Amino acid sequence: MSEVLTQLARPESRIRPGRALRLLIVDPLPESRQLLKGALRNMKDIDSVRETGSAKHIFEIISEAPIDLLMIDQNLGDENVFDIVKQLKSEARTANVKVVLMSSDLDTESRRKGIETGILGYLSKPYDINSLESALRDALGKVSTNHKETLNKVRRIEFFSEFSDLELVRLLKICHTRKFQAGETLFREGDHGDRLYVLIAGQIHIIKRRDAAKEVLATLGVGDCFGEMALVDQEPRSADAAAATDCMVIEVNAQIINDINDILALKLFRKMAILVTKKLRVYTRTVVDS
Repeated sequence: MSEVLTQLARPESRIRPGRALRLLIVDPLPESRQLLKGALRNMKDIDSVRETGSAKHIFEIISEAPIDLLMIDQNLGDENVFDIVKQLKSEARTANVKVVLMSSDLDTESRRKGIETGILGYLSKPYDINSLESALRDALGKVSTNHKETLNKVRRIEFFSEFSDLELVRLLKICHTRKFQAGETLFREGDHGDRLYVLIAGQIHIIKRRDAAKEVLATLGVGDCFGEMALVDQEPRSADAAAATDCMVIEVNAQIINDINDILALKLFRKMAILVTKKLRVYTRTVVDS
């Protein structure tokens, strides 16, 4: 146990919230709570971490001291985690609490139900520090909930040209649609890569750090995709991505694609293959011409 905690503990780990977070872990397994609590306490942006093995104690604990984020295991015996989150979101004092759903068996249906109930962060067990940080950032992320507005934007994007409206609506339900303000960072060089981004509004800078200097390698516009190589090989990011203007992106998580087993997944994989092929051809022509 101590070796695992050492691997998860990374003092420089930051999830960059607005302020230090107060967390509550709900997990029926004591050893799982201990492991997660140890990892979280080594993050600089965590103020406090409390824990319980039963969902029945959630509101009692929150009444004693408020929390910012709830990390709850999907397997709670007779308790339905989605009903619990619905109750959490329906009460004024807890409506703004962010939620991370944890499970050793996260599938598309779980994510769909989770998104419908307001869960934005997902953590598959077993996990590492990168996936833990990603789940926390996802839970704290700014997500657009106006699907009609977003659908109108998505229809005009070439990447989604082969998708029907029903498929696009389904995709929006299982993927994150995020808004970023100018200057905000989507990901940094060296971050674990596990998601593809499609820009549907605004502009994005792709930035390479060279010693103390920064070089803008490209400025992306509406319809551009980025991060697809990391989605394929799960390798660390090779550059930073930052919002050049206020922008909106659709974020396709690798785990979501792996969980889907129908025509939607086939279309996503086909589009990814075309995207990678086009970029390789452009790179090859550039090398030959030079």
